[in-house]
Amino acid sequence: MDVPASTSPGPAAAAESGGSAAAGRAPLVALLAVVTVFAVEGLRTSGPPLDHVAGAGGVAVAALVALLVYLIPVLVGPLVGWLGARRATSAAVLLLVGLRLLEQAVPTPGFGTALATTVVGLGALVLVSAQVVRIGRRGFALGIVLGGALDVAVRSAFGSWDPAWRPGLLPWLYTVVVCALLVVLLARTARTFAPAAGEVRSFAVLGPYLALYVLILGSPAFVASQGGLGAPWATVLLLFGVLLAIEAIGRDRRLPGRYLWIVGLVLLGAVAAALYLPGVPALIAVLVGQVAAALLLARLPAAYRPVGAPVEDDDARAATETHRPGSTVRPASTGSAARTSVRIERSTGPRTEAEPDGSSGGRRAEPGSGGSPGGRRADSGSGGSSSGRRVGVPGGGMRPRPRSSVPPTSPVRRRTPALGFAAAGLGAGLGFVLVVLLYQASYDLPLPFDNRFLPLAGAVLVALPAVLGYRSTVDTEPASPDRRGGLLAPLAGVPAVLLIVPVVLLLTTPAPAHPSATADSVRLVTWNLHYGVNDDAAVDPAAIAATLRSQHPDVIVLQEVNRGWPIGGGTDLAEWLSRALGMPYVWSPAADGQFGNVIMSSLPMSQVRTGPLPYGQGPQRRSYARATVQLPGGHGLTVCTAHLQNITEHHATRDAEIDTLLGHCAGHAPVVVAGDFNSMPGWPEIAKFDRAGLVSAQDSTGHAGELTSPTDTPKYRPDWIFGSDDVSFNDFRIVHSTASDHFPLATTVRLG
Repeated sequence: MDVPASTSPGPAAAAESGGSAAAGRAPLVALLAVVTVFAVEGLRTSGPPLDHVAGAGGVAVAALVALLVYLIPVLVGPLVGWLGARRATSAAVLLLVGLRLLEQAVPTPGFGTALATTVVGLGALVLVSAQVVRIGRRGFALGIVLGGALDVAVRSAFGSWDPAWRPGLLPWLYTVVVCALLVVLLARTARTFAPAAGEVRSFAVLGPYLALYVLILGSPAFVASQGGLGAPWATVLLLFGVLLAIEAIGRDRRLPGRYLWIVGLVLLGAVAAALYLPGVPALIAVLVGQVAAALLLARLPAAYRPVGAPVEDDDARAATETHRPGSTVRPASTGSAARTSVRIERSTGPRTEAEPDGSSGGRRAEPGSGGSPGGRRADSGSGGSSSGRRVGVPGGGMRPRPRSSVPPTSPVRRRTPALGFAAAGLGAGLGFVLVVLLYQASYDLPLPFDNRFLPLAGAVLVALPAVLGYRSTVDTEPASPDRRGGLLAPLAGVPAVLLIVPVVLLLTTPAPAHPSATADSVRLVTWNLHYGVNDDAAVDPAAIAATLRSQHPDVIVLQEVNRGWPIGGGTDLAEWLSRALGMPYVWSPAADGQFGNVIMSSLPMSQVRTGPLPYGQGPQRRSYARATVQLPGGHGLTVCTAHLQNITEHHATRDAEIDTLLGHCAGHAPVVVAGDFNSMPGWPEIAKFDRAGLVSAQDSTGHAGELTSPTDTPKYRPDWIFGSDDVSFNDFRIVHSTASDHFPLATTVRLG
């Protein structure tokens, strides 16, 4: 039959259409961004409960529990098979909202609520990603990157202490507002959801990507500790990296797919540099890593439509249609290079309007409506818009949406969406936990390789789908008259607006603490913080600060200070406590650099030195810190701290560590050496301090029989304060606080 000619829209009309489409896509991208915020918050929240399992049952038991928990996202596959992708996506988002509100309502996110929120967050992230990717590759990458920017800003505003852990009105207000926003965005976008097709299994890459994000690319604590920045400036750097990533997403058309392997190598090198090169190189590496990861997400095969796959979206302009016997497929140009429509003709039978996945949606055409059976115009867009041709359809069957640049006789390779979603959920869960769990577990369960190789493996897993999949994919990004506008324009300014958060933090820096020291005495506290996790497996730095404040200290020495560890909730304890107490600090990194020792003081500090201790039998690199504090009378007191090897049988390693520690500290009298030495009274290690002329504060003040760890049922005395013979101790006390698994020790140090 005759096909009416179509005309091309003018430039003004095309621009107007592009702007309208971008405005319609923005809520979908925003939905993905907010789900990303809850997902990464859940990943951090799941760390302390799993670490609590390790403390109770051992690392092997915790690893098994973690693997079982992070296998649960595989259930998005059966969920899609049962409800379909559209309903499953809505259900997952609503369930995430309910769990997040429940998590905020309970006093402490318990094992069940924390882990349930985590796995539902991952599942919702996979399902929403599959919907967002239908608007094009940029929309998916932009949603994930913007979600990271929002997460960084929120955590910065709350001092790196996630709202899920925090009591009070402000965390509740934040949670209610964000949950309400998520529901509103779902209401606006749910009608655009469609059955998913294409490479949804590629969303398995979200697991290793989120591992890199939590450990490095989205961690202000990592940037602050590794780069030597304050927390507000670390936030500024990460938000600036998001701006660069958005710029890269906007220009990614200029990058030929055959060069994606170079981007993968750049990401690998950036992660390696961030982990191994502290200082300015680490800061540059984080920025480069953010950009490279965003480019790889933008080229994920799921963001393309494989040849022969059905299209479920009007904005995706490259797809194919199954050629059925007895049908005639007629392409019709609309005048735009990005739009090619087809019609199918049949001889007999009633007309139906097909669902986007190619199955009948159950809506029958009214007899005689729209002309004869051979002349009905099919609906090729949402809202009943029409852009096709009149065709005769023998049998009345009709597929209004297929568009293709491949021969119509090409068979469609049908995939089962449920299996693809199951693979994506499985990869998202295991891809995260295998990188992060083993990375953290290596400090109690030694690996046959450097644990920093695990984030490098994560970088490889992020790069592989884009590098290996680009040849078999075709671009689905709609042509736009404004290559740098459209979808990017409404949302690209979000990271710039979020920069107000670190600016406010800088402007509201608390005043320095007023010292209580006298001309010849200071109040000193030493405490192993257990990376900020208390007996209830909760993250509560406020309780730590309150306990320290109650002792009116001038000098604080801390061990096991967490600066971004997932098992510690991702908090930056050094920055949080420094701001809360108004004390500057000296940072001595150990382990992977995000865990170590701190000296804080309200008195001026000088002659600062930090360094490593002998590794010996491992499994963890240890360090020491030294600083001289200036008393009001002009005298100086050298303060040293360290956290020694914790494996009981490794006496030789502790001996070597103590020799190094005393070599750096014992000759700087008057001196106090305090910390967690993992040595009991009467052990040969303690005799080394005696031979060096140092006296125990606890023993000399008559508290020799008091134990300090663990706090629920104290059995050990691994924590010590030693002083040279030109200092004395009084007012010694062991403070019974359950904010850690160790009790803090407090004493007044008097010179002379």
